[in-house]
Amino acid sequence: MIGGLKTIFVKAEHEREFESLFNELRNILREQEPDCLLYSLLKSRASSQSYIVQEQYRDQAAFDRHQASPHGKTYSPKMRALIDITVEYFDVIVA
Repeated sequence: MIGGLKTIFVKAEHEREFESLFNELRNILREQEPDCLLYSLLKSRASSQSYIVQEQYRDQAAFDRHQASPHGKTYSPKMRALIDITVEYFDVIVA
């Protein structure tokens, strides 16, 4: 399995827009990417603009399909316009 953590800082006044876009994308993933095992959004209790996205894929092929998906190409530019992001991917050792 492959897991990812995205540390996100949303530009001021865009938190609800970002959360809405994320929710739309997550719903599409649930319908169209059965090998995406986890795609969740965590919001900081200390800073209303700080988030973490957790994602997990069954294998490299599932991750590659996610990266090449048409919905990713639609939502990624919309979301990236609202955020600063740091991304790191990991190999799952224990799930």
